[in-house]
Amino acid sequence: MSSLSIPRQALYYVKKVSEGRSIANVQVISTCEKQGQNYAVAFDPLGAKVKVHNSLEQLPSIRNADVLVFNNALSQIVTNADLLTDFLKNATNAASVGGIVVIREDLKNVADKRQVARLTDYFDVFRTNDADGNNTGLDLYTVDEVHNSTYVEQNFLDFIFVFRKKVFAPSTDATVTFRDFLDKTQYTSTGIDAYEWMFGVNFISPGGYAENLKIIKRFGDLKPGQTMLDIGVGIGGGARQVADEFGVHVHGIDLSSNMLAIALERLHEEKDSRVKYSITDALVYQFEDDSFDYVFSRDCIQHIPDTDKLFSRIYKALKPGGKVLITMYGKGYGEQSEQFKEYVAQRAYFLKNLKEIHQIAEKVGFTNIVTENMTPRFKEILIEERTHLEQNEAEFLSKFQQRERDSLISGWTNKLGYIEKDNHNWNFFMAQKPFPK
Repeated sequence: MSSLSIPRQALYYVKKVSEGRSIANVQVISTCEKQGQNYAVAFDPLGAKVKVHNSLEQLPSIRNADVLVFNNALSQIVTNADLLTDFLKNATNAASVGGIVVIREDLKNVADKRQVARLTDYFDVFRTNDADGNNTGLDLYTVDEVHNSTYVEQNFLDFIFVFRKKVFAPSTDATVTFRDFLDKTQYTSTGIDAYEWMFGVNFISPGGYAENLKIIKRFGDLKPGQTMLDIGVGIGGGARQVADEFGVHVHGIDLSSNMLAIALERLHEEKDSRVKYSITDALVYQFEDDSFDYVFSRDCIQHIPDTDKLFSRIYKALKPGGKVLITMYGKGYGEQSEQFKEYVAQRAYFLKNLKEIHQIAEKVGFTNIVTENMTPRFKEILIEERTHLEQNEAEFLSKFQQRERDSLISGWTNKLGYIEKDNHNWNFFMAQKPFPK
């Protein structure tokens, strides 16, 4: 069966990302002719000329596409690095600067169920020089699940990748984008697995399942069918917990493709359509206004540089009366040690203290603001987790290397030292979007 809802989902993103830009030239490559024609039907409201091709062989002849769509066209090349490089060079050259590239690819039959992370990284960091010598590439908007596949087929590994062609400044950095930085430093596959061992199955946050549930309950009376945005959802344990415990429908987002690849693989196994995930930036993704009953974030927003912009976007996305609850790494009020400054810089953290968080929330318009310094509890958790590793070292070393063990022990010990100097805080924030007067 060929669903029109899939090309219409693609059209939804095109409208979001185009920002009113005129669209005259739409090129679609689909190995299934019927699905290709469905894109032509769905994109008709744009008033653009839509041309449908049935093979990637036609891609090199395309130029100046305002929208370039690939519908399950990469199945033969997704695991071949050389062919993917050729594809990306041709796709980037085929799109106009500012043009939108949409790649729909069903990965459920790929042997590596975390292939979405490999592809996201490949697409996100690729750069090529155009005819004018510009350093061009594909700027990531989102990687979302195909809704039709999720709800009709219980297939959570069918994806829509959405990019915009952009001219980038020349760079020799080892990590090309911030997503790339996260996945190559703190959230490597091995690093994530080691963190999960420390925090507990399905969690990459202090205290694991039990602590997360205790924090979630501070929202109050969560009801089945209500909606939640989870910013920095990680490997997805918290989102699936909220769905399972309370029946809430959760949209979890994270910029780390390595993290979300794990979340998506597990969601595909569990088949819970109350949960969906997006690989995206909370400061970029255009959420619908007044669409969530709750916004939740566990120990993520220290990665986000513009807290004012983030809080403004959360405010807009919440329904009137909706609540936001965030725990975050923050800075204390003691004189910062050089070691702590180096730690913050190495992690690319943007830390605020509780006073600053309260002021930003007030400025944005939130009411019923509650802030709390949870650092004493953080200290307890750190000691519990470090002790757990020390007492179960043999089990840990059966799964990981000595360097991972040493890194975790020193990391947890250093955090305890930062806490003693009131450099490192663990902060709680909750507030409400007021009803219109």
